[in-house]
Amino acid sequence: MSTKANSQQLSANSYKTPPQALDLEAAILGAALLEADAQRTLLALLPTEEVFYSAAHQQVYLAIRDLVQAGDHADLLTVVARLRHRGTLARTGGPHFIAQLTQKINSAAHLDTHCRILQQQHARRVVIRAGTELAAHGYDDSRDPLELLATAQTHLTNLHRSLETKPGQTAAAAFDATFERLAQSVGQHGLTGIPTGLTQLDGLTGGWQPGDLVILAARPAMGKTAALLHFARTAAFDHGHHAAIFSLEMPTLQLMQRMIASEVPGYSNSDLRRGNLPGGLEQVAHIREQAHRLRTHGHLLHLDDTPGLSIQQLRAKCARLHAQQPLSLVLVDYIQLMRGDTKGNREQEVGSISRSLKELAKELNAPVLALSQLSRDVEKRGGEKRPLLSDLRESGSLEQDADCIIFLWRGEYYKIPEYEDGTATADTVLFDIAKHRNGATDEVVAGCTMRRGTFQDLSPGA
Repeated sequence: MSTKANSQQLSANSYKTPPQALDLEAAILGAALLEADAQRTLLALLPTEEVFYSAAHQQVYLAIRDLVQAGDHADLLTVVARLRHRGTLARTGGPHFIAQLTQKINSAAHLDTHCRILQQQHARRVVIRAGTELAAHGYDDSRDPLELLATAQTHLTNLHRSLETKPGQTAAAAFDATFERLAQSVGQHGLTGIPTGLTQLDGLTGGWQPGDLVILAARPAMGKTAALLHFARTAAFDHGHHAAIFSLEMPTLQLMQRMIASEVPGYSNSDLRRGNLPGGLEQVAHIREQAHRLRTHGHLLHLDDTPGLSIQQLRAKCARLHAQQPLSLVLVDYIQLMRGDTKGNREQEVGSISRSLKELAKELNAPVLALSQLSRDVEKRGGEKRPLLSDLRESGSLEQDADCIIFLWRGEYYKIPEYEDGTATADTVLFDIAKHRNGATDEVVAGCTMRRGTFQDLSPGA
């Protein structure tokens, strides 16, 4: 169909009456005015007035909701009084209109079914509204196409949530499923998420969990990016998970050089960056052969180095990748370089970014691992200069939204020879789990070779 024909079709559709079921709306409200049980069902299944197409019905719904939430009984008299108090009685249609609602139904026998039909009609209206809005914006050359995609994704995600109202269940009904999950966890030795590649860290977290926002925070030179690449390689190359790295700080070729240094023994990142290879082109060919996993498994690891990436762009890109092949892990380097969708001070902007990252994790049902810088207060502090939650830069929202916050700290960098338990700090990094919504907070010391960007379990007695 041509662009002109599409425009004519959109124009013709704009004159159609949106999907609705006014008789059912009246019947549902009438039932709620007659029976207290119907009021509870109404508010459980229809959590917003927007499900009703009629503006008058929306006002009646709001009056019922206000009364029930206040612990009062909602009936003809109290709803009329509430509408009068809200100043909306006249435009709703007056007491006569409210009384007529109770004549539309004899009982609440089929209320669940009626509410589901209203949800479906509302869903169609949301899709039409979103499509019309996106079509109009599509003709605006000033609009960023990726922003449009992010907006569309947000519309559909919100709609999906509104339709995903699940009935509760008894403990007996959930009994078998709970023990099936327990048996699965035992069979996987407690590893229920994406493996980290570090046994002790897996033991504390169970792996990176679906739907979790994990913040990996540190001062510069602590190995944040190296750790991020380690977790990405572990997921994609060792366990076959589809992962995506969004690097706002480092271009793709530098990321690849770092991963090659991690994959091929004997070469540092500095060697590869400077071309410090005495064997010349033959040595390049040898390294290429040894780094074969980057070619054979590289399709599972997506790299994106878009500078100044906005949170809307990130969500749009993830939605596209997820549609092609479900994403198991998203990694972001790093939060403070992202652009938010909130206009205001930087703290508010970072707050909107952290909330959106958490929403992204829930949308994808995959862990999102994001790096964050820490404030300079760490360096001003005496002693070991260990990070605290208050050191997270620019936003307390990071602490609030994250399911897990892990600080990276290298005692060796600060010329501290040993940890409290006597373990030498040389060639090690400490993962300090400072917040863990679904588990314990503890510390894990892992071996690391910073020149190559590799991490490994410490051998017993190390």
